[in-house]
Amino acid sequence: MKLSKEKIEEVKKQIRRCLVEDSRASSQQIADKLGYDRKFVWRLKKKIHEERAKRLDHYTVNKVLAEFQDEDYEFGKILWDIINNSESSIKEKIMAIRELRNGNKELFDKMADAGIFIKKLGEIEIGKTLSSEEQDLIKQAIELNYGTEEDPNSTAQYKESNGSGITSGEDKQK
Repeated sequence: MKLSKEKIEEVKKQIRRCLVEDSRASSQQIADKLGYDRKFVWRLKKKIHEERAKRLDHYTVNKVLAEFQDEDYEFGKILWDIINNSESSIKEKIMAIRELRNGNKELFDKMADAGIFIKKLGEIEIGKTLSSEEQDLIKQAIELNYGTEEDPNSTAQYKESNGSGITSGEDKQK
């Protein structure tokens, strides 16, 4: 019996409802109630528990990050008071700036480690395409053969087979 993804999601919702009613219900009890195979219900119940654990894990990480961010903000206010205080010594101001910078760096590192910032690796996003005018100008520039045609004021001999175009002689325009 092959079920579509939509039907599987519907069955997962039914299993979730059964788990809300009785959190300790076994796969056999749920299967009997819903009329599905015990192994099928067990696999979906396992997926539901994995999703819950993942959601809880993200919730915990975000909660801890939020607390750390709040602490960093409060410390930052105190450090800015020290930095802006005219009675603070230069040494105290430098230490406050250093601590402020380190606190922000630690917060950024923790957020990066938690996956808050997502990098797109290996993908190049093309924002703006060239207009037809810009494309024509590029084609014209490519079609120009700089240094491949002889200059009547030069004693240099040009040959296109050597790459640079110049084979011998000196340019009179020096």
